[in-house]
Amino acid sequence: MFHLGIRKKITYGFYLLLILMMGSAVLTYGIVKRVEDQVAFGEVIEDFFNTALELRRFEKNYFLYRQEKDFLENQFYWEKTRDLFENNEPALHMVLSSVEIRQLAKVIEAYEGFMGQLHAYDLGVAGGGASDFHVQERLEEQVRHAGKELTEFGEKTRDAVKKKIKTLLKTTQSILLASMLCMFVSALTIAALLGRKVVNSLKVLEGYTKRISHGDFVEVAVGEGEQEIRSLLTAFNRMTKELQMRQHQLVQSEKLAALGTLLSGVAHELNNPLSNISTSAQILGEEIEEDNVEFKKNLIGQIETQSDKARDIVRTLLEFSRIKEFSKEKLLLRKLVNETILLLRGHAPSEVAIAVDIPHDLPIIVDKQRMQQVLLNLIKNAIDAVQGHGHIWISARGTGCGTELDEVEIIIEDDGPGIDAEHVKKIFDPFFTTKDVGKGSGLGLFIVHDIIEWHGGSITVESRPGLGTTFIIWLPGEQKEHGYE
Repeated sequence: MFHLGIRKKITYGFYLLLILMMGSAVLTYGIVKRVEDQVAFGEVIEDFFNTALELRRFEKNYFLYRQEKDFLENQFYWEKTRDLFENNEPALHMVLSSVEIRQLAKVIEAYEGFMGQLHAYDLGVAGGGASDFHVQERLEEQVRHAGKELTEFGEKTRDAVKKKIKTLLKTTQSILLASMLCMFVSALTIAALLGRKVVNSLKVLEGYTKRISHGDFVEVAVGEGEQEIRSLLTAFNRMTKELQMRQHQLVQSEKLAALGTLLSGVAHELNNPLSNISTSAQILGEEIEEDNVEFKKNLIGQIETQSDKARDIVRTLLEFSRIKEFSKEKLLLRKLVNETILLLRGHAPSEVAIAVDIPHDLPIIVDKQRMQQVLLNLIKNAIDAVQGHGHIWISARGTGCGTELDEVEIIIEDDGPGIDAEHVKKIFDPFFTTKDVGKGSGLGLFIVHDIIEWHGGSITVESRPGLGTTFIIWLPGEQKEHGYE
């Protein structure tokens, strides 16, 4: 049974319980039928016993008073006794042997013969009309003895039937109790065997589901076991792969959408260093024949500086757009924020002031590309919220004892118009946006929320209309990442 599937186990378990129920029902029915037969036979024996008592009563009356009516009544009950015996002889075999039945028949016939002879003596018929006292006394004794045998038979048989009925009822009770116990134990065993397998498998799925909710798309080991469990785990693995693929597509599509918005600003940022490089190169060409070496070195230094600036912008843009697997590394938060602001500088009007208050040595353990996408979305939303003029504050602090941090708190705040109260609780829902039609997909903050959860952190939003919006991010520090909790 342990190598069968859950469906077959349930089916066979049901058949087992059904067999136990049917077996118990058949046995109980058989015993109840026997009890019914015994009750019916008991009624016959009771009639036989009562008839024998009536027979003996009129027998005694006849012995005392020698009245003809008592003899006739006695004969009437004798005939009734004989009829009960002859009509129920097959049933008597349930409690009597063939020898005992033949003996009973002889007693019934002997009683009638002795009573007939006694009545004949009383009438003066036997012995040529002479009455013999001793013969009458002997016949009376024989009648009494035969009548006693009849009543004793009725009483003994009645008691035997009652005893047998009690035995059958006790047997029925024992069978019912035994069958109930067997069915209970069988049901408990089947439930335990199936429940343990199913519950353990569900617990495994629950554990993997929690890991997947944190961005760890791990594959479940299918192994050996019931076919249904293996099918479920296989389907779960397919679902995990599909979710991982769709998640990557969703993140990448949102990233590309953000890139499309940033390209104009990045092009502007690249234009400045390229223009400086071009100008310095032209001046250097014009002054190539001159002997002012320091001036030439200064121009070459400007070209190198502006080239490095352009390279950094392009590198940051390429790193952000490249498709990479989720992989955490230790980074300096301030540097990551500055690189993100560099991408957004061309998108932010000059009237928007971005202030950064983050310690230079504050580390975080994150996936660089995805964390940069979080910062980019939140800062870009803040730039859009202030509508061309306003302030954005980016700050962070770490909490913990010693050199390693328990938690890092990142705050991105703006002084824009804020978010209405009814919209705050929906802000992280997919496809929800407060922007005008065509200016937002509604996936940015949804993806931000997912990325933070993948890192084992959390994000909340606080906003009051007219006073701005604050996003607060909590990320695990080094101690929690390394399991020192």
